[in-house]
Amino acid sequence: MKLNKKIGNFIRNARVSKGLSEKELASLISVSQQQVSRYERGVSTLSIQNILILLNALNIPFDEFSHKIIKPEQNRLFDLLIEELETDGVINVGNLKNI
Repeated sequence: MKLNKKIGNFIRNARVSKGLSEKELASLISVSQQQVSRYERGVSTLSIQNILILLNALNIPFDEFSHKIIKPEQNRLFDLLIEELETDGVINVGNLKNI
């Protein structure tokens, strides 16, 4: 499955589980209902910034999202890379886990 479609399915499932309509989610993230539909169908590519905005609106931590979207073996490599970059002081993503 293409990444856009996988992310879109995740967003749709999260939105439905929270009892939100496309229109309500659109209002929360300041886009049109049509744009939410495009995200959910995997037609529009989401920037990292827009993913974080959506996750915040849906009250979903970034690590939960990443573990659902990224294959387990890739996720472990991703976690190791992030840990190494944080240790070296290159990045600080501690707060992303709470977004």
